Amino acid sequence: MVQTTAQLIGTPVRPDEFSLDGALESGKKASGGGSAIAIGRVVFHTHATGLWAIATAGSTGRMGVVPKLVPANVDGDTSITVATRPGAGYLVEATGAIKPGGQVIPDTGGKVKASTGGQGFAVYKGHDGEGSLGNPPTDAASAEAVWIELSGDVI
Repeated sequence: MVQTTAQLIGTPVRPDEFSLDGALESGKKASGGGSAIAIGRVVFHTHATGLWAIATAGSTGRMGVVPKLVPANVDGDTSITVATRPGAGYLVEATGAIKPGGQVIPDTGGKVKASTGGQGFAVYKGHDGEGSLGNPPTDAASAEAVWIELSGDVI
């Protein structure tokens, strides 16, 4: 059965300690109405407040991905779990074309787009199941679930 983008995002590419246990950190987020951050969205650490918030176009700082964990964060939660470890791979949603090996930056709604300036917070590796021998990665398009590998770079 083929899964939809909504079903895939937030899923670690490698289900091991590299993308799970060792890649996760706990932090603070805003609480109150409308403050839940959806699974699979890119977040950034706001230096001024010390909170993790959903990333948008132009967001800068440390970046991470909200992993697919149970339970997910809700409006009333003051804490959130974020995947931040360099090398961890997660499926997120793209907002446009991205070439394999290209740097990605945050875009509207905690999604990703190709970096035009060269530096990003992650590298686009392909779609779910791509990147192995005999199955090379293909270009990403808008609204697709794409595999990114966190670089640890602060933008």
